[in-house]
Amino acid sequence: MLRKIFYIIILIGLFYVSNNAKPLVRHHSYELFYFSLKPYGEWIEIDNGFVVWRPLKIHNGWKPYLIGRWCWTRYGWYWDSFEPFGWAVYHYGRWYYDDYYGWIWIPDDEWGPAWVEWRHDDFYIGWAPLPPYAYFRIDIGIHFTINWHSHYSYWNFVRYEHFCNRNVNYYVVDSRRIQDIFERTKYRNDYYYRDGRIINAGIDKSIVERKARLRIREYEVNNIDDYKEFGKIREKIEERIKNL
Repeated sequence: MLRKIFYIIILIGLFYVSNNAKPLVRHHSYELFYFSLKPYGEWIEIDNGFVVWRPLKIHNGWKPYLIGRWCWTRYGWYWDSFEPFGWAVYHYGRWYYDDYYGWIWIPDDEWGPAWVEWRHDDFYIGWAPLPPYAYFRIDIGIHFTINWHSHYSYWNFVRYEHFCNRNVNYYVVDSRRIQDIFERTKYRNDYYYRDGRIINAGIDKSIVERKARLRIREYEVNNIDDYKEFGKIREKIEERIKNL
């Protein structure tokens, strides 16, 4: 079943690459992904040279987009990961949950501030990784190639007042409460293209500010040239975000 899914993904991906002009943002080779991610996980060949990556040495209950923080930037909502592999797997490619392997990452060279889908209500805001069926198109934003509905267990939810906390993982709701919150929240997905950049508007910044009763600052995103910079110890307070 997994092989069949990925064959479909490859064929769909080839179609969209040829019919959808990609934004002129940062791109990296698959060779760079391979060598930089190898120390933190394993590459798995699904079939006939189709290779995906999965993280190792992660704690029970780990999910993508969990260890880090949300920052408002000129790209919209940007996921600032605290994991050494975060520069790649949260800004390129897609995630897929497999019953045997767990969370696996499917590489792609199109950059985004974060590839997630959103849900919210009056009290909670939530996000989950976009699947490999989700493609960015300049004319419409995120386009799903199948009738996709993510499972509630894929989602992280926090109260608005904790959404911009530095260690947001400390505040995500208990897994036993996720389904209830998932079912009462509404779906949101707002990606668009502006001035050569992909923007993840997500939940409107003004809504988050009003619900959280705080003023959200805009962070500067600094591009760096060496992925090893992400493995260095962070300062307690960072004014800028590193992006590769």
